Amino acid sequence: MKAIPQDKCLHVILGVLIFAVADLVNWQVGIALVAVAGILKEVLDHFTGGDVSVWDVVATLTGGLIGLVCFAR
Repeated sequence: MKAIPQDKCLHVILGVLIFAVADLVNWQVGIALVAVAGILKEVLDHFTGGDVSVWDVVATLTGGLIGLVCFAR
């Protein structure tokens, strides 16, 4: 079994952390901020010469969804 790349793990962790902070307001706000952060990161990568990947956005959103499951009341 191949390991998950470190870059994707960091995106998942960031998604969970963003959701955890934004969940203090509302879970919908949390998911929205996770999506915006993931997309903005890739836009930033595009303009700074980084590696642009839709899978990075998916990994960030996965972290947000993990946060949603963990914080579900």
